[in-house]
Amino acid sequence: MSTKLIVQKYGGSSLNSPSRIRAVAEKIAERARGDTRVIVTVSAMGRSTDDLIKLAREITPHPPQRELDMLLTVGERVSMALLSMALNEIGCPAISFTGSQSGIVTNVSHTRALIEEIRPDRIRRELDGGKVVIVAGFQGVSRSKEITTLGRGGSDTTAVALAAELGAAQCEIYSDYPGVFSADPKLVPAARPIPRLGYDVMLELAVLGARVLHYRAADIARRYGVPLRLLSSFEDGDGTRVGEEVSMETANATSVTCNRHITLVRVVGEGSELDRFCQSLGETDIQVLIYDKARDGGRARLILVVDARDAEPLAAVIEEGGNRGLTVDTPDDQATVSVVGSGFACNARAIARFERVLAGAGIATTAVKSTPQSMTAVVPLARCRRAVEVLHAAFIEAD
Repeated sequence: MSTKLIVQKYGGSSLNSPSRIRAVAEKIAERARGDTRVIVTVSAMGRSTDDLIKLAREITPHPPQRELDMLLTVGERVSMALLSMALNEIGCPAISFTGSQSGIVTNVSHTRALIEEIRPDRIRRELDGGKVVIVAGFQGVSRSKEITTLGRGGSDTTAVALAAELGAAQCEIYSDYPGVFSADPKLVPAARPIPRLGYDVMLELAVLGARVLHYRAADIARRYGVPLRLLSSFEDGDGTRVGEEVSMETANATSVTCNRHITLVRVVGEGSELDRFCQSLGETDIQVLIYDKARDGGRARLILVVDARDAEPLAAVIEEGGNRGLTVDTPDDQATVSVVGSGFACNARAIARFERVLAGAGIATTAVKSTPQSMTAVVPLARCRRAVEVLHAAFIEAD
């Protein structure tokens, strides 16, 4: 990997005003001095993506996905152009590129496209010419020349993918969080900063609700060995470093996280019909967080937890299942709470402790799932904060 190239990513909160854009430009210019080359990936300013989605739905409740992509890419274009202007204004040569100009080639799955390859020829030329290259995150272009977006959190994915393709020495993700903590400090004042994480634990945290890094970015970093640093753009600090780390066999809790944005689905019916339901589900791009399927003779049941943003495509699968005689229940106001770390696989003592702590606090669980890096339960949304508090006290503070 090149010791002279870094990739930085700045989120919407870091760029939510002209003064913040100028502050970020100063930070980038400082880093770009000397022989360090810098690529910067940006998100849309503040909550402008949400505003654009709201605007689209004022026109139509179901905007065509292609046209929604055309609209949403506007936000990152605004950020990249303004940041490039700010850098040039302070004497730091810079140029901005859209996702397509950067050579980010995706499939044609509008609003949640996957990166297939990156052709960074223009980026390399401008870096060789001494410029900071600003890339609009979250977007790319298909082989059929359609503008696409990578889905929410896609700027993280853009940054890490560029770092992997170009062999960057480091990819720095800047947000309003100064790294990863043992829990959200807004929920648990005793939460501790975590100076270093392994790729597997970071990926598990990202999937289960930690907001400092998107799970697709964490997965790319793990597969390509991209060194990451998660930092705050509002304050100085060492942040959290993410890289190779050997997990010990002893169960070791690192962080407690929750996800309030989930949809729980319970399906019961004939096994053959449930199989067809699962097949229909598999033909979608829905993000599945928990999948628990069991049979009892000819009858079968499925407990499914998905990202709440997948409610619309899930609704069509649910309607189809109901038409086939399945009993489908989607209870409201649910959340997941997870203890993430290492050594939890098949560790009955850790799982029993996890359930005992929640039960002791009077928190009912709908489903419990264990992986080598986590233990997760579905709990009532109103009890989510309390669940995080008691699990953090038991698994982090007590240990």
